[in-house]
Amino acid sequence: MSAPLIPTTTTKQADISLSRSELVHQQRVARAKAMDGALNDINRGKSPAPGASTRSSSGIESILIVDDASAPMVKAAKPAAVDLHRRVKVLEVALSPDAAKLLSLVLRADEAYRGAQLIDLSAFTVKNALGVSENEAIAARSELECHGLIIFHDNGSGHRGFYPRLP
Repeated sequence: MSAPLIPTTTTKQADISLSRSELVHQQRVARAKAMDGALNDINRGKSPAPGASTRSSSGIESILIVDDASAPMVKAAKPAAVDLHRRVKVLEVALSPDAAKLLSLVLRADEAYRGAQLIDLSAFTVKNALGVSENEAIAARSELECHGLIIFHDNGSGHRGFYPRLP
């Protein structure tokens, strides 16, 4: 049994960046809410907003069209610059970006557990922590193992995992 790569700590929701699919979903939800609001106004007998109705070439007025501009636009923010651990900044030039991020996470987890836990670096865990594919996660872990920066330990009693080993 090994400890998770990212220890459970309190994080702010504002720190978590949204993926592209989540942003698209938020835009769709905003449009649907705007459409529901417009329909509710029509059902209550309120006249639609002046820009909400259009007239076709046949003269029939359509009041159910809602402009895309009425939905609040959510823009994707640039991903924040990776804040590497102070001991990893020296090795950053020798490592790939994914390996440097992984080593930084391993060092932070080791500090959080005060070196008392082996750290779980399964491909799935690393993939979720770094936001990369499983092949890239395995490559980053292999790179750190080849350089001798992380060591696998198994004491035979079910406690297995990695621990950092920096010079």
